[in-house]
Amino acid sequence: MFYRNWKWETGTKLIGGFSLCLALAALVGGISLAQMAVITHAARDMLAESVIGAEALNDFQVNARRVRTLEFEEILASPKDKKTFQDAAIVAKTAAAGSLVRYRGSATDPVDRSNLQSLEAIWTKYLQMRERPKTIQTAAERQRVYQALSGPMRAQFLQIRDVAARMAEWNHRRGLWYVRNIEQVDRRCRAWVAALLVLSLVGGAIIAASATRYITKLIHDLRREGTERLTAQMAVLRREERFRALVTNSADVFAILDQQGKASYVSPAVESVLGYSPEAIIGGSSFSWVHPDDKRRAELLLEQTLSSPGVNVPGEYRVRHDDGSWRPLEITLNNMLDDPAVQGLILTYRDISERKAFEEQLRHQSFHDVLTGLPNRALFLDRLEHSQARAQRQDKHDAILCIDLDSFKIVNDSLGHEAGDKLLQVIGARLQTCVRPEDTVARLSADEFAILLEDIGESEALVVASRCADALRPPFVVRDRELFITASIGVTISPRGGSDPWTLLRNADIAMYQAKSTGKAAVVLFDRSMTDRASERLELEGDLRQVIDQGQLRLHYQPIVSLESGRIREAEALVRWEHPTRGLIPPAKFIPIAEETGLIIPLGMWVLEEACRQAREWSKTANEGAAMVMGVNLSTRQFQQNDIVDDVVGVLKRSGLPPAQLKLEITESLMALSPDDTAAKLHQLKALGVHLAVDDFGTGYSSMSYLANFPVDTLKIDRSFIQRIGEQEEAEAIIQAVITLAKTLHLCVTSEGVETAEQKETLRRMGSDRGQGYLFSRPLTAIAFAELLSERAAAASP
Repeated sequence: MFYRNWKWETGTKLIGGFSLCLALAALVGGISLAQMAVITHAARDMLAESVIGAEALNDFQVNARRVRTLEFEEILASPKDKKTFQDAAIVAKTAAAGSLVRYRGSATDPVDRSNLQSLEAIWTKYLQMRERPKTIQTAAERQRVYQALSGPMRAQFLQIRDVAARMAEWNHRRGLWYVRNIEQVDRRCRAWVAALLVLSLVGGAIIAASATRYITKLIHDLRREGTERLTAQMAVLRREERFRALVTNSADVFAILDQQGKASYVSPAVESVLGYSPEAIIGGSSFSWVHPDDKRRAELLLEQTLSSPGVNVPGEYRVRHDDGSWRPLEITLNNMLDDPAVQGLILTYRDISERKAFEEQLRHQSFHDVLTGLPNRALFLDRLEHSQARAQRQDKHDAILCIDLDSFKIVNDSLGHEAGDKLLQVIGARLQTCVRPEDTVARLSADEFAILLEDIGESEALVVASRCADALRPPFVVRDRELFITASIGVTISPRGGSDPWTLLRNADIAMYQAKSTGKAAVVLFDRSMTDRASERLELEGDLRQVIDQGQLRLHYQPIVSLESGRIREAEALVRWEHPTRGLIPPAKFIPIAEETGLIIPLGMWVLEEACRQAREWSKTANEGAAMVMGVNLSTRQFQQNDIVDDVVGVLKRSGLPPAQLKLEITESLMALSPDDTAAKLHQLKALGVHLAVDDFGTGYSSMSYLANFPVDTLKIDRSFIQRIGEQEEAEAIIQAVITLAKTLHLCVTSEGVETAEQKETLRRMGSDRGQGYLFSRPLTAIAFAELLSERAAAASP
């Protein structure tokens, strides 16, 4: 570089030249400062004696005139405003006196002081003339004061003005003298400064001309080298700041360890991860915070890192938090002992508690039901597989219970899925109270539960099944309402030596369906014959899906007669399935399948259409049938449809049957499940003119109060009570109570299942209006029923 070849002779010359220039500049500056001090002193004197005095005199004149003005305004003001003007006058007097004091401080000339003394004497005399009573009560007093102000006091005030004007004129002349004096001083100072500046400029120009090229090149080289160094330093600083920002703000903890595992540096993130301050960690052994069970693996990690420079070695360990808990950490260790900038082991770790909890949650959710918290089908089958493996080794039995809730869909349809979910949670909790801690209660599907009973015999399994049924018998309270739920339970016992889990679960499922087909709320133990019945049921379900399209449904009609006259008053439509290979299939065999699969809805609509059409045909041809009412059962699922009222309206319109000749029958349990929705639909149906009946009354859980709120016309007493007439006095008492209740509510009573004349007579005596049963007629085809109507009509004619 140029400055490295610098010649000291040239440097000495330059230094001497610049020193001379600096001496000349210092001389010019010193003279200038001395002259400027003179000017400043003169200016200060002028300001003190002239400018400040002029300002003080001007303030005095302004306040004196204000005092004069306020005196006149006070005379003219109303009594309530006089105090305001008096206060203002006092303020103006005080300000005038202060102005005179300030002027006295700036007055140094004897003439000026003499004028000031005259002004103060005249002003004092004027103020003494101003003294008078503070209040002016009368007009005469006001006039007297006014005259004083306009006469003697005015003359005195004019003297004050003249003296003040004379003082102002004197100050003006003195100010002009100061200005001329300062101009002379300024001219002398300028001459000296100009001369010295010229000398300095000439000397500086000579020196600058000889040194410019050297200095320019020197500055250029220094600037370039400085720029290069600055650029390099800034790059290093940026990298350091970026690294520091990453380390400081990162959620991960960075630490530098020595070969023994002691920390020499720990990033601030350790406080948020483990609760310790960095100072508490530095200098201590990292192994002292590791869980005892993980300590040996951590030591092996350190050994592996020391033997593998430059390689990231990962691991997961539990480390003690400041609060005493153990936190899982994901750790990476890198050997950088050979790096001069580090000379240690780089340790990086983060808290993976949330990830572990999430993984555990996913693991739990994959094997547990989200709603009830019970094991799901996957976990149940896994435990069943393990139990069968143990049973094979130990030659023991296991039992599987398959539990299906009866009519649970009605709860969802009537009260909503939220109520259904709450009910499932309570049911799951109740089932858990019925088993041992080592047993497994699982939820397999929407309303299906399963229980695995390990190392148990057949009799003990049936006891547990009965215990589960009893646990579900008490009412469930959901949304401040009591709900009654029953369950169909299938039980299967694994053979000695174990069996296939899927086969066992299928067998329990088959037993459960057998329990449901026997009337629900039952416990059934699996046997081999049920497999054939299950296959048959599966075939029936497949055939049932085509039964309407293939025209295999038939309606039979059972008459309902008056117990007094014996005349046929109604007919109940009963559906039958005429299978092409199995023959006539009774409703008890296929209606439950239709209910479970949802086929009951189109099937029920077909029954309603056909029954109304047939009733309309009979009303045209038979005298007795002209006023006969056709009864049609509405299934629970069919009634729960939102458009059931519109469906009934459409059927009546298409068939031409008068609404008064249709009676719709609903079950008693439907009223208890959804009373509000049921009442609304029943009122809409009643408004059409159709009759409404409650079928199988006395077998459900409905409240008697529903009858008073629902617009029903008929109660049909269940056949189970009728068949016990003459055998159980309690049954007759129940029948009498139902009839009495119905008569109180002005309802018609129909007794079902009448088979003997004794039953008929007893019911007639109790007050039952109508009867239905084999005593009067079995269900008949449409042709046979028409013939029965014709025979009755012929027998009744003379």
